[in-house]
Amino acid sequence: MTFKSIFLSCLVIFLAVTFTNCLNNMTSSHEDDEDTNEESGGYRDGTYCANIDYYCSKTGTNSTYVLQVEIENNELVKILWPNGGWLDDSHFTPPDIADGSAEFSSDKGVDYTVNIIGNGNDCNTSNSVVDENEVTNQNQQDEEKKADEEN
Repeated sequence: MTFKSIFLSCLVIFLAVTFTNCLNNMTSSHEDDEDTNEESGGYRDGTYCANIDYYCSKTGTNSTYVLQVEIENNELVKILWPNGGWLDDSHFTPPDIADGSAEFSSDKGVDYTVNIIGNGNDCNTSNSVVDENEVTNQNQQDEEKKADEEN
């Protein structure tokens, strides 16, 4: 073998190893971005499955549901009801949910406790969910009925 062929062989091996290491670093960096990053605390933006405890002090309604929620910038911004409705950040101040749980009250005085239990794609949601409007409307109807009976 000549010096030139040895040099070219070494150069090819060096470039192959360098290229392989670059690809490995890019792949593992991309895989880290796709997972929930619990080390730095938080969740990637997206839809998750959650246990939701719901309490309306006006009616005494207390329920627990499994529903999908949306997270943006480690804040809970939306609860998705199975009937196609939702409760979003126009009705509550988005709480921090980086540790997987959050508590807040809506503008209608309903208290929520939310605990993330998994990925939104794997969520087996509750079917018989009464959304916030149904509970508060029922409370208003009950109060009107009681007032009519007193008169």
